[in-house]
Amino acid sequence: MDRESFFKGQLESVQKALTKQEVPLKPKHARRLILGTHHEKSCSIFWNNVARIQLEKNPVLTWKFCHLLHKLIRDGHKSVPSESHRHMRRITMLGDFWKHLQTSGYGAGNEQYCKMLCERLEFHRKYPHIPGNLVVAEKVLRSIQNDLDGTFEASIDMLDQMESLLLLQRKVFDSLEMLSWSSLVPQGQTLLAPLILARKDKCILQVIMDTSKLYDLLVKLVFHLHSVCPPDALAGHRDRFQVIFRQTKTFYEEASKLQYFKYLVSVPTLPAVAPNFLQASDLECYQAPQAREIGSDSDDGRSVSGDGALLDLDDTVNTRTQLQQLQHSPASLPDQRDEQITSLSRQLEDEKFAKERLIAEARSRIEQYENRLVQMQNEIDHVRREADDNRDEADRVKAALSTRDLTQSEQADARIIEAEGRRKASEDKFVKLKTVYEKFRAEHLAALQKLGDLQRRMEGVDKDRMDREEESRGIHRRLEEAERQRSEYMEKLGASAAGEDELRSQLARADAAADEMRRELESVRLLVAKGAEERREAKNATLAMIERAGEELLNASSVQYPTHLAIAGVTWAQEVMGQESSSGSPKKESLHPTSALSSSIPLSGHALSVVVVACAAAAYTASIQHYDEVNEECKCLLVRAKEVIEKGEEGRFPSLQRLHDLMIALPVHSDVDKASELS
Repeated sequence: MDRESFFKGQLESVQKALTKQEVPLKPKHARRLILGTHHEKSCSIFWNNVARIQLEKNPVLTWKFCHLLHKLIRDGHKSVPSESHRHMRRITMLGDFWKHLQTSGYGAGNEQYCKMLCERLEFHRKYPHIPGNLVVAEKVLRSIQNDLDGTFEASIDMLDQMESLLLLQRKVFDSLEMLSWSSLVPQGQTLLAPLILARKDKCILQVIMDTSKLYDLLVKLVFHLHSVCPPDALAGHRDRFQVIFRQTKTFYEEASKLQYFKYLVSVPTLPAVAPNFLQASDLECYQAPQAREIGSDSDDGRSVSGDGALLDLDDTVNTRTQLQQLQHSPASLPDQRDEQITSLSRQLEDEKFAKERLIAEARSRIEQYENRLVQMQNEIDHVRREADDNRDEADRVKAALSTRDLTQSEQADARIIEAEGRRKASEDKFVKLKTVYEKFRAEHLAALQKLGDLQRRMEGVDKDRMDREEESRGIHRRLEEAERQRSEYMEKLGASAAGEDELRSQLARADAAADEMRRELESVRLLVAKGAEERREAKNATLAMIERAGEELLNASSVQYPTHLAIAGVTWAQEVMGQESSSGSPKKESLHPTSALSSSIPLSGHALSVVVVACAAAAYTASIQHYDEVNEECKCLLVRAKEVIEKGEEGRFPSLQRLHDLMIALPVHSDVDKASELS
């Protein structure tokens, strides 16, 4: 074969293979192109011929191109992957061109096929010692395993390749399912609607071959990694492999149900469960999936007859008999006889090929059945071990449940006894609180009565004092008038001696009146001194109450007091002080607008001393968290009240509004409040 005819034949094969007709890619054209790469030890002629074809014209052209390139990578010369890597940009642009096609099932398929081919070319560039058909010799596999980092990275790249192939398969099946085509429809294999199954099955055939080889390599590499690396470092490998195993198993099961695959490839089967990489013994019983192409199609591309059935092998005998008869017949028509002999010889070869295909298929089925038998036996052993493990686990769970029930029963009894003890303690506590409350209430009423009497007495004393002061001022005025008259009389006496006797008598009367006034003034001074003494005693008594309240404030945490009663006490103290301030005591601008003022020091001091102790006890009872703030406010109130009393600034007692706000902010559902609500 000269060079020119070879180039011409290669160009003709490319043009006949890449057509717009929706028919399967004829194997004879693909075989001629594959042989051309081996003849030239290069695929440059193929790429030069492809450059003359505008693949963007029709999605069927792109799909056939991807299928043809896939076959060249698998079966072509070993230089095909490396030389095709230089055309990755062209393949990528081709996938991007068709990814937006939504009117047929070719858009997503072409995009994923181009992406898968680019990843495949990159994989072979990175691992040039792995051939395109992924059949790795033991020597090459050992060289990969000797490099731990290389093995780790190669396993990740193979996982990526498996995911890319399975994604392509999924997109093809989805498009076929969307268009509702069946492999048993004869038109679906030849000329009818787009996305004919036979055409895409050719792609799936390549995917089955590739995934079976990659799966086998991946299992061996991951088992080797587990033998030299800790299991935790390979958790990601195991998780990804589990997902890929399930997808591959589903893919093989779906493919085995398609009638058309039975005449093209022996679909491998995977075990029910994935290999356990944590157990090195699983590698010994591991069976590599065997996917073999049963045979190539005839030159006219018909591996299946029009009605979907295989050719009848009985015709082989009839054809051979007819051929013998023609050979012994007279040579009257030599040309016609030669043509018949040639035709019958071709038919005989086709029938021999069909017979060999059936024999190969039968052998493949026998091997599959044997492998399946071994897998089923392994699955039975695995299920038996799982049943024994489940039985042991059930016994253990039963024992644990019985122990837990006994423990829970004992704990429930203990909780009941503890709850009964708490209930009794709460009742006793409530009775004590009720008794203390009644006692405090009685003392409070008695103190209020005493304060009322003291207030009335103080009001009487203040009234007498004011009367005495008014009377004293009158006496002073009369005394001053008498002095003035005496001076006038003395002046008159000096001016006139005649009226001396009269003046003497008037002076004597004036002296007598002055003595009377002095006696009355002395009496008023005594009354004022007595009132001042009584006020001093009231002031000292109030200071003593405040000092006692400060001492009781230190022990407020040992007394329990209801919050609502403490708030009521603050309100009462504010009302008392408010009534006192409204009676006429002056207000200073520095006081709070709502502060209650009182001119009666004992009443205000008593109210303040009772309220601060009650509030501190209630705050500690309700919430220890709020106790410090309330206790500090109570101390500040006592200190300021003491300063007011010592300075004698009546009506300037501190405001209780902030204390009232703090008491309102206390939690309302304390134990004391609950006991008070129950009462």
